[in-house]
Amino acid sequence: MPNTATIQSLPEDQLLSPGATLLYGQYTIERHLIDGGFGMTYLARDSLDRRVVIKECFPSSICQRVDGEVRPTETDNQEQFQCVIRNFLREALRLAKLEHPNVVGVHQVFQENNTAYIAMEYIQGVDLITVLEREPERLTNRLITKLLHDTLNALDYVHAQGMLHRDISPDNLLLDINDKVTMIDFGAAREEARKSSRALSTLLAVKEGYSPQEFYVQDSVQDMSSDLYSVAATFYHLVTGEAPPESQKRLAALTSDEADPYVPLAGGKWPFDRPFLDAIDRALSLSRGERIRSVEEWLTLLDAKPDAVANIPELEPEAELPDSRLEAVISSLVADTNRYLTAAVPDTAIQTTDTTDDSAEQEDDPPQLVDIFGNPIQDLEAWLKDQDRQSEKHSRRKRPEVAEIRHEIETKEPETPMMAAADETVEEQAPRSGLSRMLNSLVKRRGRSAATGQN
Repeated sequence: MPNTATIQSLPEDQLLSPGATLLYGQYTIERHLIDGGFGMTYLARDSLDRRVVIKECFPSSICQRVDGEVRPTETDNQEQFQCVIRNFLREALRLAKLEHPNVVGVHQVFQENNTAYIAMEYIQGVDLITVLEREPERLTNRLITKLLHDTLNALDYVHAQGMLHRDISPDNLLLDINDKVTMIDFGAAREEARKSSRALSTLLAVKEGYSPQEFYVQDSVQDMSSDLYSVAATFYHLVTGEAPPESQKRLAALTSDEADPYVPLAGGKWPFDRPFLDAIDRALSLSRGERIRSVEEWLTLLDAKPDAVANIPELEPEAELPDSRLEAVISSLVADTNRYLTAAVPDTAIQTTDTTDDSAEQEDDPPQLVDIFGNPIQDLEAWLKDQDRQSEKHSRRKRPEVAEIRHEIETKEPETPMMAAADETVEEQAPRSGLSRMLNSLVKRRGRSAATGQN
């Protein structure tokens, strides 16, 4: 059964009581299983006395149960509540069309009690978190390898239908007594609902360690590599016994000129072959551009011979990135995270755009650096000097308290996507940004390299 230890249950009067019936008596509730931001899940029996799982659309932060019906807590929440229900139904109907042995089946979708419901296949099994905690000896290397292949094949089928899962984690993969894995609890509906209103963003479940950095940014680009990041994080957990570092903490470390807290599996002594470990490391790249792009690519890597990946350079956790790779990572992350931001920048940071044909440029030219607003940086040294001047000005001012920044963000509708965890890093920022220090380090290293070449 699903793991119920990680989510606090709602008061009893907000739950469907045992014995309650739905759809004219076709389903009878046996007991409550789990509740989350967008819905509550129950164990039930149908009219043929078969066990089923019932998921009720219940966005608990904006609704409540009154005399058996689900109603918005405030009149102002009515539009948002209806939006959640519409998206719940839309995604439920899409899920009902999925037919794969490793994807939970949907029996019926219906509306009742002023909300919506999904009747799903009951999986007699336990989630992978529970297996890892209670039966770790069951997760042999062979079984973990099999589970990865089965999970990837199921996800490939989902992606082929034009869908993303968006909530893959060990507690959303159930293992039955025959070691068959089943993917449950798709998060696509909550993603679409979030886009309709900023107030709904609190309902989006972002799981620390399993969610890529783009899941923390409103209206960010999410693609197949986003799901693959979550798959990699899940199997990193199965291999090591713990989830990888949260993507936001990794991003903060990188921009603060610190080592990435993520420790690559390929550099450790884990009892798996190199292609298996290397693929997980690649899929867990912070930058979407550096990740595995599709299930097909991942499976190809798994089938590769060990010597086929032997020439891939290993980067120790404390080692400095090569200049070109560091530039590419910084530019890719900035572009991914801030593609929707627009703002005025100092004159020294902007160069006149060259409208001439650049087709004659060599293909191996270094990637274009950009600032935090996505504007190209042509004169790096001039840009750094300007950043220093700006930092000195700001350092003379009193920095606002975190509470004041949070209040400003919450009371003013932003015109551009905001980082969900921005307020957590304000107090940690030095007068000069980590990105500036990092780029300055690049300038110095290039200067040393040029001097060496002249000698």
